[in-house]
Amino acid sequence: MADDQSTGDQDIKALQSSILVLSQKIKYLVHNEKILGRNILILNKKIASKTGIGNASSDVSNEKIEEILKKQKDIESKIKNLESTIEAFSKKFSKKEELQEMKYIIDNINPLEYTTVEQVKKIVKENKS
Repeated sequence: MADDQSTGDQDIKALQSSILVLSQKIKYLVHNEKILGRNILILNKKIASKTGIGNASSDVSNEKIEEILKKQKDIESKIKNLESTIEAFSKKFSKKEELQEMKYIIDNINPLEYTTVEQVKKIVKENKS
């Protein structure tokens, strides 16, 4: 019986040591869980603050985008006005090629060599007299 009691004592001591090891591991797990919980809270706060800043910056960027779009529309309307003005000028005024053609004709015909109607009338009067 003494052997049974000593083996029982040894079994109890082995169980106690196993329980102590398990309780230490549980305490370690609880400690790590607390640390992880704090880290999660801190990270959540950082994420919330960054998304808050991100929203504010996106609001500003949205305003800037709207301003840029407005400026783009203004520029497009100005470009359309310029295109219409250039088209009107091209219809009203001669092109370089047309002017060169007119110059060639004038140089070859030389209208200054011809007389005017008044000069012809004067010459006719002089001849009648």
